[in-house]
Amino acid sequence: MHYRSITRDNATLQIVRSLKDNRQKRAKRKQIFVEGVAPLTAAVGARLRADLALVPAGRPRSGWADDTIAALDPPELYEVDAELFAGLSDREDPSQLIAVLQTPTRSLPRVAPDAAIAIVDRPANPGNLGSLIRSANGFGIASVVSTGHGADLYDPVTIRASRGAVFATPVVHEPSIKVLLDWIAAERARLPRLRLIGTDSTGALSIAVADPRPPIIVVFGNEATGLSQTLSEVVDEIVRIDLRGTVDSLNLACAASVVFYAITGARAPG
Repeated sequence: MHYRSITRDNATLQIVRSLKDNRQKRAKRKQIFVEGVAPLTAAVGARLRADLALVPAGRPRSGWADDTIAALDPPELYEVDAELFAGLSDREDPSQLIAVLQTPTRSLPRVAPDAAIAIVDRPANPGNLGSLIRSANGFGIASVVSTGHGADLYDPVTIRASRGAVFATPVVHEPSIKVLLDWIAAERARLPRLRLIGTDSTGALSIAVADPRPPIIVVFGNEATGLSQTLSEVVDEIVRIDLRGTVDSLNLACAASVVFYAITGARAPG
């Protein structure tokens, strides 16, 4: 590990900043910006590879920070002027450590006979997407697949909202609806019991009386426009969450949590 010092804005900081702010740069470089205890701890657990790490100069490091740096073992460790470091951080109280990690490489999953998988169609908000992934992890959903043009799975906001679950639960982005539909067809042919359910506030069947047992793929639509017509036509049924108040729908992540519990709650430990 090489130790370096950064006392003024330079090319390295500009690259790190672009990874935080620019989806195209993340995709081109196959690198992601990660900070915070929960996300970096999860990244260590997932054995992700670090290309570099940055710490603020002049600040004592905690045992967690030292242990995380040792586990990530980046080839370059930079001590950055505290003011410049604070400008990189998305937190009001800047974190102890920022890392540039190699983007995980994952493909569309093979559905296990006892598994539930979530598809998120054109998610608009990275915070909602991250919270959904956090709930998926909490309820034991096997994988989360995003599709279409929407929020980035590795946007720093998504990562932060997921509390690092984006590294613990396999997540995949498949931009092509054709590739996604071919995958669904292949999994249905391989696993005849596999069911596909969509979610919408106007669904004909209440999730309370549905039978969403695995193996199952559950599809969530865009926050504003709902499921695309294409996906609506391939699901076996569309379910709704019955509400008692004045609102007619829930936040995407809240709705997903309700559906995930309906799928996995009966099998929860204890």
